[in-house]
Amino acid sequence: MRFAFFMFLISTAIGLTSNLQAQHNDIEFGYDDVESPTAFLLSPQGFNGTTSDGLILIRSNMEELDPFTPGDFAADQPGFTTYSAAGLIANPGDAIMINTLDASQHSMFGVGLVNYYNPGADRLEATGRIAFEDKTVATQDLVLNGSAIESGDNPQFIALANSSGSVHDHITWDLLDDDSAPVGAYGLLVQLQSDFSPLDGSMNLSSDPFWIVFNHGMSNDQFEDSALPRFGIQAVPEPSCDVNLDGSVNFLDIAPFIAALTASGYTPSADCNGDGENTFADIAPFIAALSA
Repeated sequence: MRFAFFMFLISTAIGLTSNLQAQHNDIEFGYDDVESPTAFLLSPQGFNGTTSDGLILIRSNMEELDPFTPGDFAADQPGFTTYSAAGLIANPGDAIMINTLDASQHSMFGVGLVNYYNPGADRLEATGRIAFEDKTVATQDLVLNGSAIESGDNPQFIALANSSGSVHDHITWDLLDDDSAPVGAYGLLVQLQSDFSPLDGSMNLSSDPFWIVFNHGMSNDQFEDSALPRFGIQAVPEPSCDVNLDGSVNFLDIAPFIAALTASGYTPSADCNGDGENTFADIAPFIAALSA
């Protein structure tokens, strides 16, 4: 009976995890106060970590988005959305934009506008061409080339807030020169901005800077363990969830995992989120390890 109960909890956790992932593929933002905003806020949901110099970071992947154009690599994640349930909205008609920063001026680790991680040299280099495509005919694409703006306007327009102050939009980051663009990671240090300002025109609102780092052709382990540390993310070994210590994570680990959750002591191999405890918070990472 107890086993069935915990299997129900595990199944429920699967559903919750799927829903959370669906909800938080976007960067959630909004004003601190709609009537008299003084800050442009970012929700921590959706970000993957914080660098050692205090900048939040989200990871993404360059992929062949269009099946009819193989070899054309781009990314359409993350998206950008307000989140009214958390009070994160903008004013109707406000323009939301994304501003690319020279990371050499705003980060201890960055080197330019496009920050390419070279896996052969194990370092960041100011090289690579990326275009911001916002799908708005009236707006020219912003093209970045290493440390320079090749064409277009920075900040780049994303969307207008609708009549309820809501925004949900995606832009496409297109990796140019696909045939010659080397495998590695491409990082952009950006901030969101709004054209809201008081009547005297004294203020524009900007979010804190954050990294978007795109994996292009690297293995996940190499991206996590080699590339992201060059942007300031500390590499942390993930708990294995091999509860019975037989060298693999499979269905044989389910029973000892449930036993660890119900026991009064501490089982390190069942501490799947690495927080030093055996609690329900370990269920989601255990499921992820089990299904990997």
